Amino acid sequence: MKKLTNILFIPLLLLVSSILVSCNTIRFNQALQIDEKEDWLMCGGNCAKTNISNSKSVLTPPFKLLWDYSLEAGISKNSIAASDGVVFINTLSGELQALNITNGKSLGNYKKLGKAAFSTPLIYKDYIICTFSGDKESSILCYDLKIGIEKWRKNFYSIEASPILVNDNIILSTVEGEIVKLNLADGKEQWSYKLKNQKFGFYNSPSFSGNKIFTGATDGYMYCIDFNSGKEMWKYKTNASVYADVSIYGNKIYFGSDDKNFYCLDTAGKLIWSKNLNSKVISSCGFYNDKIIISTVGGKIYSLNQNDGGENWSFTTKGAIHASPLIKDNKIFIGSYDFFIYCIDAEDGAELWKYKTEGRIRSSAVVWKDYILVGSDPKYFYCFK
Repeated sequence: MKKLTNILFIPLLLLVSSILVSCNTIRFNQALQIDEKEDWLMCGGNCAKTNISNSKSVLTPPFKLLWDYSLEAGISKNSIAASDGVVFINTLSGELQALNITNGKSLGNYKKLGKAAFSTPLIYKDYIICTFSGDKESSILCYDLKIGIEKWRKNFYSIEASPILVNDNIILSTVEGEIVKLNLADGKEQWSYKLKNQKFGFYNSPSFSGNKIFTGATDGYMYCIDFNSGKEMWKYKTNASVYADVSIYGNKIYFGSDDKNFYCLDTAGKLIWSKNLNSKVISSCGFYNDKIIISTVGGKIYSLNQNDGGENWSFTTKGAIHASPLIKDNKIFIGSYDFFIYCIDAEDGAELWKYKTEGRIRSSAVVWKDYILVGSDPKYFYCFK
């Protein structure tokens, strides 16, 4: 009965809302009903980027394609958010799309995200916050879904990373090497931290835990910034650029580097262990019990022990992997450049299901209730159930 209620209620809300949708506008006449357990509100699922779905739904393979949709443009490795039966997608053509999860119908779009949006939309109550690049006058905006207009727009030059939300504050990082804290209500800057060497920048999204912000830079350092003051607390040197987002779990931070190593540090910046994976890592990791789930550009997925980095198992695809692994109960959902989206057993790495899409999959998958959402090149978006 609960499933039937969900299926009936959501389209009713969206049907009413879609009447208010017009070209280049997304407008709902009711507020999104936020459910933090079911929804995917920001990049990585939360400020710590654990990539764990807490949905109550039980997902059992095999899964069937429910619908597909042409976005008219590709999407990056982090680009999907979902709430209250709506999936929001940022595209590489600078467009925010809103689709009905139950049937794949468009609920509107907004085409003013610069030349390209490489980031996950950030959902907060009636607002969507998007970052983008290619617009000389702005690089972040806050859009009011209930009114259907921008609340504010600011310029921080080029942004290719997703924003996060911490206590009504937005934290973002820029290609020009700046980390910024903004007030959600009006976009007012509270502080900014800048790299000393302007040749380097941030291409990954900040992560947050314990009043600390963590993010890596192209200078090879992992930085820890004080959330309240914006001052540098410590930095840790790797041997190449860091493009991967940090994942935080059990008072430890985990991240990969272009030096082909995967690192585990404590939140004071002390190395606990590192593991050579013989491949670059450009995505955040996930967690299952005492296991860390990592994807590599070389096309492998690893399960490592959290305590010492020892390998539990590995799974090999036939293409590069840019996406983060999504963990739902004992299952891993991830796509590869070999065109397939996979469901893998988190216990032993066994393949449970796969589906061949129309192109390379660079985007991280998202689960909303019992729906699995993912995009592939050059412009396709899929929903499985």
